[in-house]
Amino acid sequence: MEEINNLWLRYNDYANKLSAALGRTNNIVGEYAEYLAHRHYGGRLLRASESSADIEADDGTKYQVKARKIKGTTATQLNVIRSWNFDYLVVILFEADGKIFKALEVPVAVAKKYGADNQHQNGKVITTSRKFLLDPQSKDITLSIIGLSQ
Repeated sequence: MEEINNLWLRYNDYANKLSAALGRTNNIVGEYAEYLAHRHYGGRLLRASESSADIEADDGTKYQVKARKIKGTTATQLNVIRSWNFDYLVVILFEADGKIFKALEVPVAVAKKYGADNQHQNGKVITTSRKFLLDPQSKDITLSIIGLSQ
């Protein structure tokens, strides 16, 4: 039991430090994904309260970043999308140990076609199905994002 308590305390210590370093919200997986995408695209991180996009590149291109830690299967639902006022959806999937499994740049028109209505959350959700992950109109940016994480 003591080992579990120590792990819990260490986990919270590191989670608090990481949250403070990323400096935006307590959604560590999402914030780390935004940090990596921002390093990839440059530009500026938008306010955490911005509903449509997370990053605006120097050329005005807007990116919405969604991330998930996967366990067992790559098919997972991304957080709800309520506004489509962005140019690209950036999806970063992390393995259970935190390593990057897959990173994609998805044109907004392609993302919309995979969005399913979710009335409870008042938006659309995308499931990272095999078809979504392998859509030929999306750009695989995995290697670049992995390079930024090392």
